[in-house]
Amino acid sequence: MVGGLPPAPRWAWAVMVLGVLAVAALAFLLVNRPPPPGFTAPAAAGLGTAETAAAAAPVRMLVVGDGTTVAPEGVPAWPQLVAEEISGEGGRPVELTVAAADGSGYLVAPPDGQTFAQLAEGAGGDWDVVVLSGSRDDNAAFPDVQAAAQQTIEAVRAASPDAALLAVGPAWPEIPAPGYVQTDRDAVAAAAEATGTTFADPLAQTWLTGPGPVGDDGETPTEEGHRFLADQIRPLVEPLVPAGG
Repeated sequence: MVGGLPPAPRWAWAVMVLGVLAVAALAFLLVNRPPPPGFTAPAAAGLGTAETAAAAAPVRMLVVGDGTTVAPEGVPAWPQLVAEEISGEGGRPVELTVAAADGSGYLVAPPDGQTFAQLAEGAGGDWDVVVLSGSRDDNAAFPDVQAAAQQTIEAVRAASPDAALLAVGPAWPEIPAPGYVQTDRDAVAAAAEATGTTFADPLAQTWLTGPGPVGDDGETPTEEGHRFLADQIRPLVEPLVPAGG
C-alpha cells in the first residue's frame, strides 16, 4: 500500500470486536447484578424481655373477717374474687390468706373460736395489705368495741409495719340495721380514724340489702352477695396494692 500503513489482518479485527463485546457484557453485569443478600445479626443470648425483666413479686394479702367473709361450700368468697381480679389483666399476683369465722369479731369469738386479733396473730406478719371486715357480732358497748378494734389494728401494724390497712365495717341485709350493729360500725370507724386507717361503711352504702345477696338464713351472703361484695371492696383494695418490685 503506497503512502500508508498496511491493512490490519482479519484476526486483529476479530480480537477488537471480541474485546468490545466483553467490555459491554461486563458493564451490563455490573449495572444489573442483584443486590447482596441481607445480613441478619444473630440474636444475643439471654437478652429476651422475659429474662431481662424481673417478674413482679406477689402481693401478700391477709383478710380477717366475720361470717360475711365466709362463703357457702363451692362458692368463691369475696376475698378470692378480689385477689383474682387484682391478679388478672397483667396485674401483680396476689398471695391470699383468709382468717375468718362466723361469729368472730374484734371483741367476741365463736365457741372454741378466735377474735380478729387472734386470727390475725395466727396468720403471721409481713403482709403487704390487710383487710379487716366486720364485725356484725360485736354486740357490746361502743367504748369496748372501739378499744378492741384499735388494739387489733395496732397489733396488725406491729406485725406488718409496711402493710396498707383497710377496715370494712359490718354489713347487714336490712334497713335500718339493728342498733348494736350501728354501734359496732361507729366504734370501728372511730378506731380507724384514731389509727389513720382507711374505713369503708357498708351500712351507709346499703350493702347486701334487697333480694338475692343473702341466703335463706338472712345472714350468709350468697354467690351473688359475694360477687357484689367483691365489686365494692376491690376498688378500695387496689389503691393499697404496692407498685411491682
